[in-house]
Amino acid sequence: MGAELEVTNSLQIEGKRIAFSQVGKGYPVVLLHGIPTSRLLWRHVVPFLAARGCEVITIDLLGYGQSDQPDETDLGIAAQARLIGALLEAIGWHDGALVGHDIGGGIAQLIAVDRPSLLDRLVLVDTIAYDSFPVGPLARLKDPVWDTILAAPDFDLKKGLRKSFEAGMAHADRITPELIAMYETPFAGVEGRRAYLRAARALRTDELAARMAEVEALKLPTLVLWGDQDVFQPVLYGERLAAALEKGRLLRIMHAGHFSPEDEPERLAELILEFSAEAEARTGGDVRCEKPAAARPIQEG
Repeated sequence: MGAELEVTNSLQIEGKRIAFSQVGKGYPVVLLHGIPTSRLLWRHVVPFLAARGCEVITIDLLGYGQSDQPDETDLGIAAQARLIGALLEAIGWHDGALVGHDIGGGIAQLIAVDRPSLLDRLVLVDTIAYDSFPVGPLARLKDPVWDTILAAPDFDLKKGLRKSFEAGMAHADRITPELIAMYETPFAGVEGRRAYLRAARALRTDELAARMAEVEALKLPTLVLWGDQDVFQPVLYGERLAAALEKGRLLRIMHAGHFSPEDEPERLAELILEFSAEAEARTGGDVRCEKPAAARPIQEG
């Protein structure tokens, strides 16, 4: 874990504690994780962005990481978008890049629609879109039998997480016991596993699918990034979204699965920096993030 993410801030939003970390100075970038991760998904991306002149904020969604895990609270992406949007307004964040992975990408899409003045560009990484979620393993958790299964004292959530990362990462050597333990920690124990179940069951397709016409109408520059080996979110969804957006662009990240911030963190940071610099150049503004000096070739979809 990077030391820069060990320092946690928090705010009470609608009576719930939302944890976040803030690193660096310069152009504002917010990073949103998905399921089953936390803001630590970005721990290897943040140093590259901060070193190039970005102020980077990573947030634990409600029910994840070090944020509260309430029993009777909606954890769906619409509710998360409302909470995260309110947090960003509360800390005075604006005119920056909003980056979202997985369901964090869906949350970012809703924030862009509902609070367009907050951000000046959008980056969606292996994102949910249209009706692409919840994926099979998460959808199955809606079956009531999982209440009993996950409540068993000897149930090992780490095994399930390992399977997800083995399927979702291209670099198998990076799937270490330490990695799995890091992501399991917020969901440890019976109460933690119940929190995980609540988070998974809160994912409702219609909360994004019903608003995709509004998402497609967005005018802000949007970069859609996709791991070339993503088995959870088919790239066809990314292609469809990028083509529908007026200023959308799809790029594939080579040698990366669904969890591209784990597989290719430096490349992901490079693409965010390049996109920020290019967007500034197109609008005639001052470049507020440094473009990497020697970027590697990219594969465009």
